[in-house]
Amino acid sequence: MKIKKSLFVIVAVFFLFLLAACGSAHTNVGVDMRFGPNGPHVSPHVGVDFYGGGRH
Repeated sequence: MKIKKSLFVIVAVFFLFLLAACGSAHTNVGVDMRFGPNGPHVSPHVGVDFYGGGRH
């Protein structure tokens, strides 16, 4: 029973660290427009950035 409790505590601490790490993630969603020989081309993009501190 002691092993289950200690394993639960370790998993809970790991989950809290994971939440803190993902809290700084920012997503960017939009469209890019590129001009080529056949005219403009629009393509969607999704970006995920991780902000590590400092000024953004």
